[in-house]
Amino acid sequence: MKIRADNGEAATKISLIGQHAKHQYFDVPIGIEVVNRENNSLISRCSKPFRRYLIARGGQGGYAKLNYKCVLFIYCSINFLFRGTKGDTFDVELHVKLRPNIGLLGFPNAGKSTLLKALVPEKSVKIADYAFTTVNPQVAFYKNETNSDGFNFEDPPYTLSVADLPGIIEGASKNRGRGYQFLKHLEYADIIVMVIDSQGFQLKNELDCPFRNALESVSLLNKEVELYDQTLARKPIVCVLNKVDALNEEKKKQINALALSLQSQKWIENVSEELRPNTPMRFEHVVQLSAKSGKIGEFKKVLNIMKHHLHALKDVKEDPMESHNKRKVYI
Repeated sequence: MKIRADNGEAATKISLIGQHAKHQYFDVPIGIEVVNRENNSLISRCSKPFRRYLIARGGQGGYAKLNYKCVLFIYCSINFLFRGTKGDTFDVELHVKLRPNIGLLGFPNAGKSTLLKALVPEKSVKIADYAFTTVNPQVAFYKNETNSDGFNFEDPPYTLSVADLPGIIEGASKNRGRGYQFLKHLEYADIIVMVIDSQGFQLKNELDCPFRNALESVSLLNKEVELYDQTLARKPIVCVLNKVDALNEEKKKQINALALSLQSQKWIENVSEELRPNTPMRFEHVVQLSAKSGKIGEFKKVLNIMKHHLHALKDVKEDPMESHNKRKVYI
C-alpha cells in the first residue's frame, strides 16, 4: 500500500509563493507502531486517541525570486537554501499492539483459551488438547453481569476486554516461537493473568525440552517477560493455577503450598539459580481453579477487586433528571 501526499502548487507571477499541498492522513487504531522497515527503527508510537502523529515531512518549497537556483544565503548567522527539497520517503511497517484490560499469559496448553471460554461462554473459542491451539491472539469482552456462579456484584455493570495470547515457550524473549509477536500485546494490558498448568509443562517429550513443574513454570514465564521488557514484570499480575481437578491429594497439597508461597516474595527462594528471574513478580492474587469445569467464581471476584482498584469510582451522585426513581450516577 502506497500513501503519497500531492505536490504543492507552483509559483506564478501573481503568487510567488505556491499553495501548499493538503496533508495526507491515514486512520489507525490505538496501539499501532510505525517502524522503518529499512533499519527497524521506531518512527512513531500511536498511543493516544484522536491525536495526529507526523510520519513523513514534505519538502521545502523553492524561492521564486532567485529562479529556484541553489544559493546559500548567509544573514545573521542563519543559512537559507532557496532551492526546493524533496520530502521524506519511508518504507514502513505497521505493528499492531492490542490494548486489552486483561492479557492471558502462559505456556502452550495451560488452559488460557478454556479460561477465556469460561469467562465469556458466548465467545467462539478454539479449544483442543494439544499445544499451540491458539496461533493468533483472540479478544473477548467479559461483562460482570454475566454470572453463572451466583456471585452478586455490587458495582454497576462494566465490560473488560480479555486477550488470549498464543502460548509462549522458553526463549520467547529472544523471539523464539514468535515470542515478540505475542509478548508485545502485554505492553498496554492493565492486568496480566499468568495461567499455569498445575500438573506441569513439557513442550515435547525430548531431552532438550525438560519437564517444568508449576513453580518452575511461574519462574520461567517471569524470566521471559522480564527479559523482553522489565516494566511488564511490575504490572498488576494475577496467577491462576489451573487444572487442579486433575490432581491427586498429594499434588493438591503441593499446589496449596505453592499458592501460599506465591503470595509472598519468598517463592523465588525455592527456584534453582539458572531459572530465577532478576525481578520476581509480586502477585496481587493467586487463584486455584478448573477452567474446564467452568466454576471460576473466585476468579471473577478477583477481577472485580482488581478492576475496582485500578479504576476506582470517585463519587456517587444522584441524577437530577431521574430524581423520582433515585437513579445513581457513577462518575
